Amino acid sequence: MTRSGAIDAVRVLGVAAVVAGHTLATPLVRPLFYSWHVPLFFFLAGYFWSAQRPFMVELKARTRTLVRPYASWWILIALVFVPLDATLETTTGARLLGPFFNGRHSALPYTTFWFVSALFATVMLFRLLFLLPRPLVWAIAVGGSVLGYLAGDELAQTPFAIGSALPCLIFLVLGTIAHDLRPHIARPGLVGTVLLVGSAALVASGISAPLDIKQGNYGTPGVSVLTASAISFGLVLVAESAFARLAVSRHSTLSPWLNVGATRLAYAGLTVVLLHPLVFWLMLRFAPPVPNWLLFVVTLTVPWLIGLAVLRTPASPWLTGVARVGRLSRRD
Repeated sequence: MTRSGAIDAVRVLGVAAVVAGHTLATPLVRPLFYSWHVPLFFFLAGYFWSAQRPFMVELKARTRTLVRPYASWWILIALVFVPLDATLETTTGARLLGPFFNGRHSALPYTTFWFVSALFATVMLFRLLFLLPRPLVWAIAVGGSVLGYLAGDELAQTPFAIGSALPCLIFLVLGTIAHDLRPHIARPGLVGTVLLVGSAALVASGISAPLDIKQGNYGTPGVSVLTASAISFGLVLVAESAFARLAVSRHSTLSPWLNVGATRLAYAGLTVVLLHPLVFWLMLRFAPPVPNWLLFVVTLTVPWLIGLAVLRTPASPWLTGVARVGRLSRRD
C-alpha cells in the first residue's frame, strides 16, 4: 500500500506533540497536547485497520514494528543510563525495570515505553475481538471505555500497561468508523477545520478535559474520547486537503519532496518516541539550565537525527521498526 505523505505529516506532528508535552512546562501544555497526542496513534491504528489480516500475520508485523524496537532501545538506553545513574542516585533498578511491572510508573529515561507496549496490546486485543460480530466488538470497546473512567488508574498500573488496552479499544473503533466515513466527505479541508475548531472550543471551555492515558485518566466521561478522536480525524482531513492542494498548485514540484520528507520523518518517529526521554534526562542532569523552548528543540531534534541516520543502516529494523531505506528521492 502506498504511503500517504499527509498522514505521515500527522504522525510527525503527533510525535512532536508528545515531546512538547514532556518538555514544555507551561499551563497550555495539557489542554493543547494531552487532549489528543497519544490517542492519535491508537486512532490511526484503527483508521488503517485491515479486517482480513490473520492474527498471526498481525502478531508478526507488530512484533517487528513495535516489540523489536522496544527491546533494542531498552538495552541501548540501559547501557547509557545505568552507569550514569548509579553515580547520581539509588533508583537505577526501579527506573530500569519499572515499565515491566507497572506501566504507570515508567520514569525517565523510560517514560514512553508504556505507550509502545499498550499500543501493541490494544492492537492484538482488537485483532482477536474482530473475530466476533461487529456490534459485539463495539459494545466491548464501549464497555472498556467505561471501565477506563471507573478503574483507569488500576489498569494503567498493570505490567507493560497492558490493562490500558481495554479503554484504548474505543480509539481504534472510532478510527475504523472514520475510515468508513472518509469516502463520503467531499470537502475534507472544511470538515476537518470544523472538527478542529469545534474540538478546540470544547477543550478551551473545559467541557472536554485533557486525557493522560499513562496515568489512567480519560478526561471528561465520553466527551474527551470523542474530542480526541475528532481532533485526530480533523488533522487527517486537513492534512489530506493541504497536500492535495499543493499537488495541483503552482508549487506542485515541491509536493513529491514534501511527501517523501514527511514519510522519512514518520519512519523515524518511533525512535523519537523511545529515545527522547533519555535525551531529556541527560539535559536535565548534565547540561546547564536552558529555556524550555531550547530544551524542547534539543530533545526533539537529536533523537530524530539519530533515527534518520539509523534508517540508512542495517540496524534500522531493530531500532526504527522499518526496513533499511536509501537516499531521499522523489521516487521513494
